[in-house]
Amino acid sequence: MPQRYPLDLRQLRYFIAVAEQGSISAAAIKVHIAQPALTRQIHALEEGLGTPLFHRTTRGVVLTDAGEILLTDARRLVDDAEAARERAKRAGRGEIGHLSVALPVVQTLAPMTAEMLRKYREEVPGVSITLRHLLSAEQTALLSSGRLDVGVLLVRPTDDPLFRGIHIFSEKMLLAYPAAWQWEKGRPQSLRDLNDLDFVWLHRNEAPAWHDKLIHCFYDAGFIPNASILGGDAAAMLTLVSAGMGCTVLPESVKRIAPTTVAFMEIPDLKMTQHWELVWRADNRSSSLMRFIDVVTRYFGDSSESISSSTDGVLNKL
Repeated sequence: MPQRYPLDLRQLRYFIAVAEQGSISAAAIKVHIAQPALTRQIHALEEGLGTPLFHRTTRGVVLTDAGEILLTDARRLVDDAEAARERAKRAGRGEIGHLSVALPVVQTLAPMTAEMLRKYREEVPGVSITLRHLLSAEQTALLSSGRLDVGVLLVRPTDDPLFRGIHIFSEKMLLAYPAAWQWEKGRPQSLRDLNDLDFVWLHRNEAPAWHDKLIHCFYDAGFIPNASILGGDAAAMLTLVSAGMGCTVLPESVKRIAPTTVAFMEIPDLKMTQHWELVWRADNRSSSLMRFIDVVTRYFGDSSESISSSTDGVLNKL
């Protein structure tokens, strides 16, 4: 059985240069190699293939039939190798690949999250994105299972080493109430003044950690919600308030989408602030993810938590 020699990309590049120049001496100048060394490389390629590739003439070299065939294939192989190298480099920089992203269900954050995605697309147009709107608890579960790369969460387990996150946005909570309400006892000055009013509440199963934080805030203020009506999320709660079924507490950004039938006010002892974070699994080393984190951090993250644009910088600081 004849011995097979693997094709050497360097030799193929030398071969292409000689074929295009029609002269070994001219090709040697083009590829920056001494003429004797180039001659040896061409001879080695011919020996490996078991056939001559050039006819030597007094005016230079001319391709044989085998050389003509090889030239077409060699150009394709060299181009493919260059393309593969470039794709690998781009993937390493997080410029190509796929990213699964989850955003909050509440649409009041849409302007910010849309801008976040726009900035990322401007810098990294080659990465495809799968986008879903999910509650924080659903995002956490998908992140834990590896079915989600990154999410914008309201609450995450801060003591869980599985997750990493950066703060990107905060907003205060306001009292939302039907605009038609008449305050017979005067406008409420504290949460305790809401004790006799119908209150639209969030079921604990929807957002356990956030629900518990609100409960602690209400308890400290001496407020016990008269929660006969439940909403599944901020949009549902806003709808119920708009229908006159009670009051509730909602983030300030909800004012952007609230109908005129809903009014808002600040309550001094409603000392709750929503802190939104970009969250991912600590062991997810995807280059696309690292690039996304870098873009979001530079444009939206706290300046004290900014990270390097390189993948190594991201991994070292996160």
